[in-house]
Amino acid sequence: MASSDFSGLIYQNKSSLDLGIKVQYPLDPVYPVPDLEVTHITGRSGDFLQDNDAYQNVTRVFNCIINRPIDISQFDWERELIDWLASPVLEGRRQYEFLQFDIDPEYAYNAIMQTPPTINWDPNQLNYGTGQLSFYCEPFQYRVDGINYINLPDNGIVYNSESRVAVPNWHFVAKGSFVLNVNDLNYQFDNMSGEFWLNGDTGDTYDKDNNLFNNQTHFPNLLPPELPSGENKISITADDGVITRAEYMPRWRRLI
Repeated sequence: MASSDFSGLIYQNKSSLDLGIKVQYPLDPVYPVPDLEVTHITGRSGDFLQDNDAYQNVTRVFNCIINRPIDISQFDWERELIDWLASPVLEGRRQYEFLQFDIDPEYAYNAIMQTPPTINWDPNQLNYGTGQLSFYCEPFQYRVDGINYINLPDNGIVYNSESRVAVPNWHFVAKGSFVLNVNDLNYQFDNMSGEFWLNGDTGDTYDKDNNLFNNQTHFPNLLPPELPSGENKISITADDGVITRAEYMPRWRRLI
């Protein structure tokens, strides 16, 4: 009979093993629910489907065992646990963070702690316990080789080997105007100066102080660049400007 084993979680660049927390696997599978609107017409076989090409989030629950380090008091341990699980707040909003499972090192969830953890201490050994960690996750897993910023491809070609369209984030340091060309579509940035980012999810262009520059950008169909499955072309030109850095975070992804 197969038995359970235990591994660590990495969240906000910190391992659960640092807190003496190991999570049990194999995990119960979860599947994202597609956003479908179904219309049934009496007398017709087969319902009409309105497909919004989207999926709902999933909740990933980890059962865990705890062996609290003996050099950390229970009170300090609980404070460290909360600091580890509390997502950062940007402009008053909590943010997703990448969540990795030690035994699945090639992919990461984009997750947030929505339900408080449950911890049950052993009354006979107070540094031992069991519990559950529950994370609210986007319906995708992201390849780890695509969740950090990298330089644009030297040969102008990048290949998306996943089945889902990737929606990258972008990072630039530039002065003046320039054009980012992705798959023969031009994304224009006018009269930029300094360091700024383009968020693939929102389409916002902003600087480190979260000042928006959307009125200085011009995108096809008002949407940021996408990288479909297969071969993609990326280039950048600045006839009236200077680009000192151009990076992207591909965010290669697949359905959970």
